[in-house]
Amino acid sequence: MRFPVLDGWRGLCALCVALYHLHTLDHFHLFDFVRGSYLFVDFFFVLSGFVITHAYSARIGGAASAGSFLVRRFGRVWPLHAAVLLAFVALECMKALSGSAGGNAAFTGAYAPSALVSNLALVHALGVEDQWSWNIPSWSISAEFFVYITFAILLLTVRRSRMLTAAMAALAALGAGVVMGFSANHIDTSIDYGYFRCLYGFFTGCLVYRLYQTAAGRRLSRPAGGLAEAGALLAVVIFVSAAEGNALSLAAPLLFGLVVLVFAFEAGPVSRLLGTSPFQRLGAWSYSIYMVHALLIAVLQKGTMVAQGALGRPLFVERRIGGETDRLIAFGDAWTMDLVGVGYLLAVIALSALTYRFVELPGQGMVNGLLVRPRKAAPPSPVAEAA
Repeated sequence: MRFPVLDGWRGLCALCVALYHLHTLDHFHLFDFVRGSYLFVDFFFVLSGFVITHAYSARIGGAASAGSFLVRRFGRVWPLHAAVLLAFVALECMKALSGSAGGNAAFTGAYAPSALVSNLALVHALGVEDQWSWNIPSWSISAEFFVYITFAILLLTVRRSRMLTAAMAALAALGAGVVMGFSANHIDTSIDYGYFRCLYGFFTGCLVYRLYQTAAGRRLSRPAGGLAEAGALLAVVIFVSAAEGNALSLAAPLLFGLVVLVFAFEAGPVSRLLGTSPFQRLGAWSYSIYMVHALLIAVLQKGTMVAQGALGRPLFVERRIGGETDRLIAFGDAWTMDLVGVGYLLAVIALSALTYRFVELPGQGMVNGLLVRPRKAAPPSPVAEAA
């Protein structure tokens, strides 16, 4: 069983994160909602916990099945991660050949070669780096993969249903407690306490799925489903707009857990819209959207630097937005930069469709093939086949 409406949500959230990271002098970032859209990373964590619990909680029963789960998850996230890293390296090589164009020298700072090792090993969100490096959004992939390991260990060591629920609640509380107690920026923590942020969101999603299981046989009427979905959608807009940069953001996994629960029932008109083909395509491409958008931003920034040097006039400005000073691309007025933003999102979608087709799917198939070959070599036992 799939949850296609939640896939539609995933695609929209990925686009919101992509727009949040674009630093241009446009009208979009005047909206609190756009400036708070980094919170949708927590939606991904909650949704991942929900979906992973649905797909694997009954399938992980021993070391072999746990290993298979982790190999599949590795195959899901690493090939595209590695491909985008390779593209960033190519971009830095071009920068080295052409000169720094007024910016930092190639392969320095966030693009130091030493950070490639931690990025490729998916450990760069575990406190081993002192700054964001290479493909900045990939910190969440690092954190989530180690939460996958935590999830597998939990299912191997806790068998009883009630104890499992209690353990999930304890892990969610642990993650929340560490973030609340140690993060200087509330929920907005990544390379320092990113694992615990993910732990909080992921196991909140696991608990939401357990709650969904208890109510799965019940169906909401269309009027009730419509009201619930409209209320959830409104709550997300208000919350993301209000929680940017403050302590309210710590409640993000709880709100998103409620939203996931509401839309898992697919009972209202918003669900019907999210179930249509365009949103389903965005959902399928959502991981690519999330992973490639920073690369396009880097290309845009480096291209603007080159143009600034060639034209001999500033194409960046500093503006104070939302209480913080930011360096923004500005080679036109705000309306022109709005068009740049729309073009950027369209380019992200187009590139994501390509990387999904030519990187994600082949990468998954290649890694998953490692699980198939041993089975061809020796017929599986009934127990292994069931796992």
